[in-house]
Parts: sequence; C-alpha cells; structure tokens
Amino acid sequence: MPSASQSPVRNPPRIALCLALCLAPAWSATLERLSLADMIAKSTAIVRGQVSGSSAVRRGSLICTDYRVHVLDQWKGAPQSTVTVSVPGGVLNGVRQSYAGAPEFTAGEQYVLFLWTSSKGVTYTLGFTQGVFHLPKDSHGDPIAVRDATGETMLEPGTGRPVKDEPMRMPLAKLISLIRAGAPK
Repeated sequence: MPSASQSPVRNPPRIALCLALCLAPAWSATLERLSLADMIAKSTAIVRGQVSGSSAVRRGSLICTDYRVHVLDQWKGAPQSTVTVSVPGGVLNGVRQSYAGAPEFTAGEQYVLFLWTSSKGVTYTLGFTQGVFHLPKDSHGDPIAVRDATGETMLEPGTGRPVKDEPMRMPLAKLISLIRAGAPK
C-alpha cells in the first residue's frame, strides 16, 4: 500500500480548483460589432439626453448603476421626458463590481444614446459603449457625435470572427439625418 507521500494525487479538491482557475477564461466582454444601421434598427429608443444623476441598485447578484437622463431630443421610441439607463457595475454598500466594456457617464454631460429596453422594462445602451456618442464641440462651436473604439473583443456578426472596432466621428447634424433616414447611406 503506497504511503500518502507516494500518492500521485494528494488533494483532489485543491487540484480540481487549480485546474478550474487555470482553464477559466479571463473576465472580459465579448461584443457583437454593430454598424450604425444595426444600432438604428435594433434600438427601441434613440435620444439625445443630459445625465442628471445616478444611483446604484442590485438586480439579483448584479450591481448596476442607474443613470437618470433628461431627454432633450428623441428620434425613435415612445416619447419620454426622462429615461433611466442601467449600466452593469457600480458600488453598493461598499461592494464594487465592474464590467469591461460598460459605458461610463458624467453628470451634466450630453450624449446621444441608442437604447434597448428588456422584457422586464430595464433600459440599457445597445452594445455597451457602441450605443453611446459623446457630444464635444468643434472649433466653430457645433456639436460632434463621437464614439470611441472599444478595447473589448468584438466579433463579426454571422462569422463570429474577431474584428477590430473602429471609432465613429461626425457632425451631430449628420448623425441625426442618418437616424431619421433609418440607415447610413
């Protein structure tokens, strides 16, 4: 009978845990790349709004930050004067959760938001940061719609191949005309 020191498996639970940790994928977001036409078609609402505040909430085991957005313009969806946009991650009762690829908003700032409302009535940005355009001004004081490229893994629809995200930048007036037309030309 072999002694414990000669046994090839000393602690099966510890080995199983080590294997699980080594074989588990890294925590990151994998997103389907959405074209502007996809975002226009798939969103349930498209608004220009100003963030007026936020609060952390728990949805099951998930901590989310709900942002209150005062709607300034709306091009799609049922008319509303405010919308609550939920973003995974936040701090609640001293516990912080964060999610790669989740958008971040600043109170007082304006954004164009491509939104999607779930069957449970919770509204999110479509495609995480893909559905968020910042609105800085150009040298003439005119607003520009800017979406930075995400650093998260993006997959090409249909093929599932990894692709690189590209930033978008255009005058706000052009983005509005594309939204109104239903798809970019």
